[in-house]
Amino acid sequence: MRVPDNLLFSIFQDQEARIKKVLSEKTLDIATGRRVRALSDDPSTTYNVIQLKSEIAQLSQHSQNRLFADTNLTYADFTLGKMEDTIKRLYAEIIRIKNSATISSDQLIAMAEGFNQSIRQLLDRVNEKLGQNYIFGGNALTVKPFDENTLNYQAGAGDFKVWISENSKVSVFLEGGRVFKTNLYVSRATFNSPTDSFSSAGSITIKIGANTYTINYGGAGEPQSIQELANYINSNLGDGIQAFVSTNPNGTYSLALSTKDLSADMEFVSITGDFSTGFDNPNILQAIKRVKDKLENGIYPDEFDLFSINRSYDIVAMRRSEVGYVLNVVKNLQPTQENLDLVLKKQKSDLEDADIPESMMEYTRYRMAYEALMRIVADQKDLTILRYI
Repeated sequence: MRVPDNLLFSIFQDQEARIKKVLSEKTLDIATGRRVRALSDDPSTTYNVIQLKSEIAQLSQHSQNRLFADTNLTYADFTLGKMEDTIKRLYAEIIRIKNSATISSDQLIAMAEGFNQSIRQLLDRVNEKLGQNYIFGGNALTVKPFDENTLNYQAGAGDFKVWISENSKVSVFLEGGRVFKTNLYVSRATFNSPTDSFSSAGSITIKIGANTYTINYGGAGEPQSIQELANYINSNLGDGIQAFVSTNPNGTYSLALSTKDLSADMEFVSITGDFSTGFDNPNILQAIKRVKDKLENGIYPDEFDLFSINRSYDIVAMRRSEVGYVLNVVKNLQPTQENLDLVLKKQKSDLEDADIPESMMEYTRYRMAYEALMRIVADQKDLTILRYI
Protein backbone atom coordinates (compact mmCIF):
# COMPACT_ATOMS: atom_id res chain seq x y z
CA MET A 1 0.00 0.00 0.00
CA ARG A 2 1.42 3.37 -0.96
CA VAL A 3 1.91 5.91 1.90
CA PRO A 4 0.41 9.34 1.13
CA ASP A 5 2.99 12.06 0.60
CA ASN A 6 1.52 14.44 3.20
CA LEU A 7 1.49 11.72 5.90
CA LEU A 8 5.05 10.75 5.07
CA PHE A 9 6.11 14.36 5.25
CA SER A 10 4.37 14.84 8.63
CA ILE A 11 6.06 11.77 10.11
CA PHE A 12 9.38 12.87 8.71
CA GLN A 13 9.00 16.36 10.23
CA ASP A 14 8.18 15.01 13.69
CA GLN A 15 11.07 12.56 13.73
CA GLU A 16 13.53 15.07 12.32
CA ALA A 17 12.55 17.72 14.93
CA ARG A 18 12.88 15.22 17.79
CA ILE A 19 16.26 13.96 16.62
CA LYS A 20 17.60 17.44 15.92
CA LYS A 21 16.50 18.58 19.39
CA VAL A 22 18.40 15.74 21.04
CA LEU A 23 21.42 16.35 18.82
CA SER A 24 21.38 20.04 19.77
CA GLU A 25 21.20 19.20 23.49
CA LYS A 26 24.04 16.69 23.29
CA THR A 27 26.12 19.15 21.31
CA LEU A 28 25.66 21.75 24.09
CA ASP A 29 26.42 19.12 26.75
CA ILE A 30 29.71 18.33 25.04
CA ALA A 31 30.57 21.98 24.33
CA THR A 32 29.76 23.38 27.81
CA GLY A 33 30.34 20.34 29.99
CA ARG A 34 27.04 21.16 31.73
CA ARG A 35 23.94 19.01 31.79
CA VAL A 36 21.85 21.70 33.52
CA ARG A 37 22.36 25.16 32.09
CA ALA A 38 19.23 26.98 33.20
CA LEU A 39 16.66 26.68 35.97
CA SER A 40 13.97 25.78 33.45
CA ASP A 41 15.99 22.80 32.20
CA ASP A 42 15.43 20.86 35.44
CA PRO A 43 14.03 22.90 38.38
CA SER A 44 14.46 20.12 40.93
CA THR A 45 18.09 19.44 40.02
CA THR A 46 18.86 23.16 39.81
CA TYR A 47 17.47 23.67 43.34
CA ASN A 48 19.71 20.89 44.66
CA VAL A 49 22.70 22.43 42.87
CA ILE A 50 21.95 25.83 44.44
CA GLN A 51 21.77 24.22 47.88
CA LEU A 52 25.10 22.45 47.32
CA LYS A 53 26.70 25.69 46.12
CA SER A 54 25.55 27.37 49.33
CA GLU A 55 27.01 24.56 51.45
CA ILE A 56 30.29 24.69 49.50
CA ALA A 57 30.50 28.48 49.96
CA GLN A 58 29.85 28.15 53.70
CA LEU A 59 32.42 25.38 54.00
CA SER A 60 34.92 27.55 52.12
CA GLN A 61 34.36 30.38 54.61
CA HIS A 62 34.77 27.98 57.54
CA SER A 63 37.97 26.65 56.00
CA GLN A 64 39.33 30.18 55.61
CA ASN A 65 38.40 30.91 59.23
CA ARG A 66 40.11 27.69 60.32
CA LEU A 67 43.29 28.70 58.52
CA PHE A 68 43.01 32.18 60.05
CA ALA A 69 42.60 30.64 63.52
CA ASP A 70 45.48 28.23 62.91
CA THR A 71 47.82 31.08 61.99
CA ASN A 72 46.86 33.32 64.92
CA LEU A 73 46.80 30.61 67.56
CA THR A 74 50.15 29.24 66.38
CA TYR A 75 51.63 32.71 66.83
CA ALA A 76 49.95 33.10 70.24
CA ASP A 77 51.40 29.74 71.30
CA PHE A 78 54.86 30.83 70.13
CA THR A 79 54.57 34.14 72.02
CA LEU A 80 53.43 32.48 75.25
CA GLY A 81 56.33 30.04 74.94
CA LYS A 82 58.80 32.93 74.75
CA MET A 83 57.16 34.52 77.79
CA GLU A 84 57.54 31.24 79.68
CA ASP A 85 61.27 31.32 78.96
CA THR A 86 61.61 34.90 80.22
CA ILE A 87 59.67 34.31 83.44
CA LYS A 88 61.58 31.07 84.08
CA ARG A 89 64.83 33.05 83.97
CA LEU A 90 63.42 35.59 86.42
CA TYR A 91 62.36 32.81 88.77
CA ALA A 92 65.85 31.32 88.65
CA GLU A 93 67.28 34.75 89.43
CA ILE A 94 64.98 35.18 92.45
CA ILE A 95 65.99 31.74 93.71
CA ARG A 96 69.66 32.71 93.37
CA ILE A 97 69.10 35.96 95.26
CA LYS A 98 67.19 34.28 98.09
CA ASN A 99 69.80 31.55 98.43
CA SER A 100 72.57 34.08 98.82
CA ALA A 101 73.04 35.85 102.14
CA THR A 102 75.83 38.12 100.91
CA ILE A 103 74.05 40.22 98.29
CA SER A 104 74.22 43.90 99.20
CA SER A 105 71.62 46.57 98.59
CA ASP A 106 73.74 48.01 95.77
CA GLN A 107 73.84 44.61 94.11
CA LEU A 108 70.06 44.31 94.40
CA ILE A 109 69.70 47.70 92.75
CA ALA A 110 71.97 46.59 89.91
CA MET A 111 69.97 43.36 89.48
CA ALA A 112 66.79 45.42 89.09
CA GLU A 113 67.98 46.49 85.64
CA GLY A 114 67.85 42.89 84.45
CA PHE A 115 64.27 42.64 85.71
CA ASN A 116 63.45 45.92 84.01
CA GLN A 117 64.73 44.62 80.67
CA SER A 118 62.72 41.44 81.10
CA ILE A 119 59.58 43.45 81.78
CA ARG A 120 60.16 45.40 78.56
CA GLN A 121 60.54 42.11 76.70
CA LEU A 122 57.34 40.78 78.24
CA LEU A 123 55.53 44.03 77.43
CA ASP A 124 56.61 43.72 73.81
CA ARG A 125 55.28 40.15 73.78
CA VAL A 126 51.87 40.95 75.22
CA ASN A 127 51.56 43.84 72.76
CA GLU A 128 52.54 41.71 69.75
CA LYS A 129 50.67 42.28 66.48
CA LEU A 130 49.86 39.92 63.65
CA GLY A 131 49.19 42.09 60.65
CA GLN A 132 47.22 45.06 61.92
CA ASN A 133 45.69 43.26 64.89
CA TYR A 134 46.97 42.68 68.42
CA ILE A 135 46.96 38.99 69.31
CA PHE A 136 46.11 39.75 72.96
CA GLY A 137 43.78 42.66 72.25
CA GLY A 138 40.60 40.60 72.32
CA ASN A 139 37.70 41.97 70.30
CA ALA A 140 39.24 45.47 70.17
CA LEU A 141 41.54 44.32 67.39
CA THR A 142 43.54 47.49 66.82
CA VAL A 143 43.79 48.78 70.41
CA LYS A 144 47.16 48.21 72.10
CA PRO A 145 46.43 45.76 74.94
CA PHE A 146 48.73 46.99 77.74
CA ASP A 147 49.67 50.52 78.70
CA GLU A 148 53.44 50.95 78.64
CA ASN A 149 53.52 52.96 81.86
CA THR A 150 50.85 51.50 84.14
CA LEU A 151 50.93 48.02 82.55
CA ASN A 152 47.12 48.01 82.85
CA TYR A 153 45.07 46.13 80.26
CA GLN A 154 43.10 48.57 78.09
CA ALA A 155 41.76 46.68 75.07
CA GLY A 156 38.72 44.47 74.36
CA ALA A 157 36.61 42.93 77.11
CA GLY A 158 36.26 39.57 75.35
CA ASP A 159 37.97 37.26 72.86
CA PHE A 160 37.52 37.76 69.11
CA LYS A 161 36.03 34.53 67.78
CA VAL A 162 35.35 33.03 64.35
CA TRP A 163 33.20 30.12 63.21
CA ILE A 164 35.28 27.18 62.00
CA SER A 165 32.31 24.88 61.45
CA GLU A 166 28.54 25.14 61.48
CA ASN A 167 28.38 24.48 65.22
CA SER A 168 31.80 25.54 66.51
CA LYS A 169 33.71 28.79 66.89
CA VAL A 170 37.08 29.48 68.48
CA SER A 171 38.95 32.45 69.89
CA VAL A 172 41.65 33.79 67.57
CA PHE A 173 42.52 37.10 69.27
CA LEU A 174 42.64 36.62 73.03
CA GLU A 175 41.63 39.05 75.76
CA GLY A 176 44.93 39.87 77.42
CA GLY A 177 43.22 41.00 80.61
CA ARG A 178 42.02 37.43 81.13
CA VAL A 179 45.08 35.64 79.75
CA PHE A 180 47.54 37.49 82.00
CA LYS A 181 45.30 37.92 85.05
CA THR A 182 46.71 36.49 88.26
CA ASN A 183 44.96 35.22 91.38
CA LEU A 184 47.39 37.24 93.52
CA TYR A 185 46.02 39.94 95.85
CA VAL A 186 47.92 42.53 97.90
CA SER A 187 46.20 44.63 100.56
CA ARG A 188 46.13 48.37 100.02
CA ALA A 189 46.31 48.71 103.77
CA THR A 190 49.97 48.85 104.82
CA PHE A 191 51.74 48.42 108.15
CA ASN A 192 55.12 49.57 109.38
CA SER A 193 55.80 46.18 110.94
CA PRO A 194 54.35 42.67 110.48
CA THR A 195 53.61 42.66 114.19
CA ASP A 196 51.85 46.04 114.44
CA SER A 197 48.45 45.63 116.03
CA PHE A 198 45.35 46.31 113.99
CA SER A 199 43.72 49.64 114.75
CA SER A 200 40.25 48.55 113.72
CA ALA A 201 38.79 45.06 114.00
CA GLY A 202 36.92 43.64 111.06
CA SER A 203 36.43 40.71 108.75
CA ILE A 204 37.24 39.60 105.22
CA THR A 205 34.71 37.43 103.40
CA ILE A 206 36.11 35.66 100.35
CA LYS A 207 34.42 33.41 97.80
CA ILE A 208 36.45 30.85 95.84
CA GLY A 209 34.33 28.73 93.55
CA ALA A 210 31.49 27.28 95.65
CA ASN A 211 33.32 27.93 98.93
CA THR A 212 32.94 31.05 101.04
CA TYR A 213 35.45 31.94 103.76
CA THR A 214 34.99 34.56 106.48
CA ILE A 215 38.15 35.67 108.28
CA ASN A 216 37.75 37.73 111.44
CA TYR A 217 40.60 39.74 112.90
CA GLY A 218 41.34 42.34 115.55
CA GLY A 219 38.79 41.13 118.09
CA ALA A 220 39.22 39.12 121.25
CA GLY A 221 40.80 35.76 120.52
CA GLU A 222 41.38 36.76 116.88
CA PRO A 223 44.60 37.57 114.95
CA GLN A 224 45.95 40.96 116.08
CA SER A 225 48.57 41.64 113.33
CA ILE A 226 49.12 40.76 109.69
CA GLN A 227 51.70 38.19 110.74
CA GLU A 228 49.20 36.48 113.03
CA LEU A 229 46.49 36.83 110.37
CA ALA A 230 48.65 35.20 107.68
CA ASN A 231 49.52 32.36 110.07
CA TYR A 232 45.85 31.88 110.95
CA ILE A 233 44.79 31.73 107.30
CA ASN A 234 47.47 29.21 106.38
CA SER A 235 46.66 27.03 109.40
CA ASN A 236 42.88 27.05 109.04
CA LEU A 237 42.12 27.84 105.39
CA GLY A 238 45.21 26.48 103.72
CA ASP A 239 43.19 24.12 101.50
CA GLY A 240 41.83 27.10 99.56
CA ILE A 241 43.87 30.19 100.43
CA GLN A 242 47.57 30.96 100.83
CA ALA A 243 48.61 34.02 102.84
CA PHE A 244 51.89 35.93 103.04
CA VAL A 245 53.30 38.96 104.78
CA SER A 246 54.98 40.83 101.94
CA THR A 247 57.29 43.81 101.97
CA ASN A 248 56.20 46.66 99.71
CA PRO A 249 58.66 48.62 97.53
CA ASN A 250 58.45 51.53 100.02
CA GLY A 251 59.44 49.31 102.95
CA THR A 252 55.99 48.91 104.51
CA TYR A 253 54.19 45.56 104.79
CA SER A 254 50.97 44.22 103.31
CA LEU A 255 48.88 41.08 103.56
CA ALA A 256 49.18 39.08 100.33
CA LEU A 257 46.69 36.37 99.38
CA SER A 258 46.35 33.82 96.61
CA THR A 259 44.16 30.86 95.80
CA LYS A 260 45.66 27.44 96.35
CA ASP A 261 44.23 26.23 93.06
CA LEU A 262 46.02 27.67 90.03
CA SER A 263 42.85 27.96 87.94
CA ALA A 264 40.60 29.31 90.71
CA ASP A 265 39.86 32.98 91.24
CA MET A 266 39.11 34.91 94.41
CA GLU A 267 36.12 37.20 94.92
CA PHE A 268 35.98 39.59 97.88
CA VAL A 269 32.38 39.57 99.07
CA SER A 270 32.84 42.06 101.90
CA ILE A 271 35.69 43.70 103.83
CA THR A 272 35.50 45.68 107.05
CA GLY A 273 38.07 47.05 109.45
CA ASP A 274 41.67 47.91 108.59
CA PHE A 275 41.48 46.13 105.22
CA SER A 276 38.33 47.91 104.05
CA THR A 277 40.37 49.82 101.45
CA GLY A 278 40.52 46.54 99.53
CA PHE A 279 43.14 44.54 97.69
CA ASP A 280 45.03 45.13 94.44
CA ASN A 281 45.05 42.33 91.88
CA PRO A 282 48.23 42.78 89.78
CA ASN A 283 48.48 41.16 86.39
CA ILE A 284 51.59 39.15 85.51
CA LEU A 285 53.50 42.21 84.32
CA GLN A 286 52.61 44.19 87.43
CA ALA A 287 53.49 41.29 89.74
CA ILE A 288 56.96 41.13 88.21
CA LYS A 289 57.28 44.92 88.30
CA ARG A 290 56.51 44.83 92.04
CA VAL A 291 59.59 42.65 92.53
CA LYS A 292 61.65 44.90 90.26
CA ASP A 293 60.60 48.00 92.22
CA LYS A 294 61.69 46.34 95.48
CA LEU A 295 65.09 45.48 94.04
CA GLU A 296 65.50 49.05 92.82
CA ASN A 297 64.98 50.19 96.39
CA GLY A 298 67.52 47.67 97.68
CA ILE A 299 64.83 45.54 99.34
CA TYR A 300 65.41 41.83 99.54
CA PRO A 301 62.73 39.68 97.84
CA ASP A 302 60.46 37.72 100.17
CA GLU A 303 58.50 34.46 99.94
CA PHE A 304 55.57 36.14 98.24
CA ASP A 305 57.88 37.49 95.52
CA LEU A 306 59.15 34.00 94.86
CA PHE A 307 55.60 32.66 94.89
CA SER A 308 54.26 35.39 92.59
CA ILE A 309 56.96 34.83 89.95
CA ASN A 310 56.36 31.09 90.07
CA ARG A 311 52.59 31.58 89.92
CA SER A 312 53.02 33.92 86.93
CA TYR A 313 54.99 31.24 85.12
CA ASP A 314 52.35 28.62 85.93
CA ILE A 315 49.56 30.88 84.65
CA VAL A 316 51.33 31.52 81.35
CA ALA A 317 51.98 27.78 81.01
CA MET A 318 48.29 27.09 81.70
CA ARG A 319 47.17 29.65 79.11
CA ARG A 320 49.57 28.17 76.61
CA SER A 321 48.13 24.70 77.20
CA GLU A 322 44.63 26.12 76.61
CA VAL A 323 45.77 27.65 73.33
CA GLY A 324 47.49 24.41 72.40
CA TYR A 325 44.29 22.43 72.98
CA VAL A 326 42.24 24.73 70.75
CA LEU A 327 45.01 24.75 68.15
CA ASN A 328 44.96 20.96 68.09
CA VAL A 329 41.18 20.99 67.51
CA VAL A 330 41.62 23.49 64.68
CA LYS A 331 44.37 21.48 62.99
CA ASN A 332 42.43 18.20 63.29
CA LEU A 333 39.48 19.82 61.52
CA GLN A 334 41.47 20.35 58.32
CA PRO A 335 41.21 16.81 56.85
CA THR A 336 37.51 16.65 57.76
CA GLN A 337 36.79 19.89 55.92
CA GLU A 338 38.88 18.88 52.93
CA ASN A 339 37.06 15.54 52.63
CA LEU A 340 33.66 17.21 52.98
CA ASP A 341 34.61 19.71 50.29
CA LEU A 342 35.42 16.85 47.91
CA VAL A 343 32.12 15.11 48.69
CA LEU A 344 30.02 18.24 48.16
CA LYS A 345 31.78 19.14 44.92
CA LYS A 346 31.33 15.57 43.68
CA GLN A 347 27.61 15.72 44.45
CA LYS A 348 27.34 19.06 42.65
CA SER A 349 29.27 17.72 39.68
CA ASP A 350 27.06 14.64 39.47
CA LEU A 351 23.96 16.84 39.32
CA GLU A 352 25.25 19.67 37.19
CA ASP A 353 27.94 18.36 34.87
CA ALA A 354 27.36 16.37 31.72
CA ASP A 355 28.75 12.89 31.30
CA ILE A 356 30.89 13.68 28.25
CA PRO A 357 31.53 10.09 27.07
CA GLU A 358 27.84 9.25 27.44
CA SER A 359 26.81 12.47 25.65
CA MET A 360 29.16 11.68 22.78
CA MET A 361 27.71 8.19 22.49
CA GLU A 362 24.18 9.61 22.53
CA TYR A 363 25.14 12.19 19.94
CA THR A 364 26.56 9.50 17.66
CA ARG A 365 23.49 7.28 18.14
CA TYR A 366 21.04 10.04 17.30
CA ARG A 367 23.16 11.18 14.39
CA MET A 368 22.98 7.68 12.96
CA ALA A 369 19.21 7.64 13.60
CA TYR A 370 18.86 10.89 11.72
CA GLU A 371 20.83 9.55 8.75
CA ALA A 372 18.76 6.35 8.81
CA LEU A 373 15.56 8.41 8.75
CA MET A 374 16.82 10.27 5.73
CA ARG A 375 17.57 7.01 3.94
CA ILE A 376 14.12 5.61 4.73
CA VAL A 377 12.45 8.64 3.22
CA ALA A 378 14.74 8.57 0.22
CA ASP A 379 14.08 4.88 -0.34
CA GLN A 380 10.31 5.36 0.04
CA LYS A 381 9.89 8.36 -2.22
CA ASP A 382 13.27 8.82 -3.79
CA LEU A 383 13.14 12.28 -2.24
CA THR A 384 15.06 14.32 0.28
CA ILE A 385 13.77 16.95 2.63
CA LEU A 386 15.01 19.54 0.16
CA ARG A 387 12.27 18.52 -2.29
CA TYR A 388 9.65 19.59 0.27
CA ILE A 389 11.10 23.01 0.99
